[in-house]
Amino acid sequence: MMDGLAQPGGLASAATEGRRGFNLLRWFAVLSLACVVLFGTGTAIVLSRFLTSQMLDRDAEVSAEFLQSIVQAERTWSWFSDPASTAARLPLESFFNHVAQLPGVVRANVFAADGTVLWSSNAEMIGRRFDDNDELAAALGGRIAVEAGTVPKTEHVALDRDAGGHRFTEAYLPVWDEAHRRVIGVVEIYRLPDALFAAIDGGVRRVWIAAGLGMLLLYVALFGLALRAQALMARQQQALLEAEALGAIGAVASAVAHGIRNPLSSIRSSAELAAVEDVEGARQCLADIQREADRMEGWVRDLLLQARGEAVAPAAVDVNAVLEESARTFQSAAARQGVALRLATASVPPARGEAGALGQALDNLLANAIEAMPEGGALDLSTGVAPDGRQVEIVVADTGGGLPKGLRDGQPFFSTKARGTGLGLMLTRRILARHDGALLLESRGGIGTRAVIRLPVTGG
Repeated sequence: MMDGLAQPGGLASAATEGRRGFNLLRWFAVLSLACVVLFGTGTAIVLSRFLTSQMLDRDAEVSAEFLQSIVQAERTWSWFSDPASTAARLPLESFFNHVAQLPGVVRANVFAADGTVLWSSNAEMIGRRFDDNDELAAALGGRIAVEAGTVPKTEHVALDRDAGGHRFTEAYLPVWDEAHRRVIGVVEIYRLPDALFAAIDGGVRRVWIAAGLGMLLLYVALFGLALRAQALMARQQQALLEAEALGAIGAVASAVAHGIRNPLSSIRSSAELAAVEDVEGARQCLADIQREADRMEGWVRDLLLQARGEAVAPAAVDVNAVLEESARTFQSAAARQGVALRLATASVPPARGEAGALGQALDNLLANAIEAMPEGGALDLSTGVAPDGRQVEIVVADTGGGLPKGLRDGQPFFSTKARGTGLGLMLTRRILARHDGALLLESRGGIGTRAVIRLPVTGG
């Protein structure tokens, strides 16, 4: 009769299935690792590119400042506007020689303001003009343009591996006039700066090492927090399971205590009567005692079956027989209290349920009805078919003082009796709910209470 009572195994099974279906720690470990690696790798890539770009730009700026100092020292800017003149030949050749002697330079081109090559380390390029060169256009606009690549092939010239190094920089450096207002030419230089690339590589390595250590530290910290959180949740879950188990034990104990009160009361009454009755009356009392003991034994057996999870399979139940058995059980108690117990059964189809459990639900209602009429009254029991034709009705109507709101709402452990447990109606509702039935209560103060049990018919 543990209908509706919590069973400790329920939460444990659900928790086990939840862990099997979704392992929080495993998913956190995988997703956090992926996020940390993606974030760390992205950060390292951005910082590496920024570092490389900044160092290349700074190297090109130093070269541009050096060239501008040569132009100012030799006052070469005046000859860029008329490079074909005889007077410009020597100053420009001096400037070209300085360009060719820049540290690390392996190729060099000098452009006029119109984009024409004035001089080149490759004589074949002198006099040519490049209109589709974006870097040259940027330099003519006053901006330094620099990029890096690998030997042997560049955009415009082929570099020789034997020149030294395997990576080059190509820089377009603007040459300004005396007032630094107008670009009068552009110097394009190809360099193999091994020292610069070694410094860049060292910086990039440090960026990646720092990013790797940061990723490792962050992942270890997050995973450590996840482990600690999982351990805390496991302890809390275990505490919940223990609390549920204790609650279930308390509910079972309460159900047992409530369930055996009525049979024990009948046994005691029969024993008291047997002491004063004649032989025939004593035999009747002893038969009542045996019947109540058998009923109590069957109820406890069903309770133990449900405690082990072995639910009793519903079958076809003769509700008239169940009602008659309960009426017979409480006949003596009703008579002693001056309650007229009247039984009126009708021809009804069998209900779907379990006779022992339904008998317990009826006993709870009858016990409450009789106790609600301490000064006597009438208790009417009847059966019938519900208006929809798919349910059987059992009606228990008394002429007592009515039910308080707490009992009508089904609050557990609410009782108006000095020694009541407050579980009768709650257990009755749970028993009926397990059988797809329902309990309807109609009560008015001073008039009485009408309880209607509705059960589905067999095959309905």
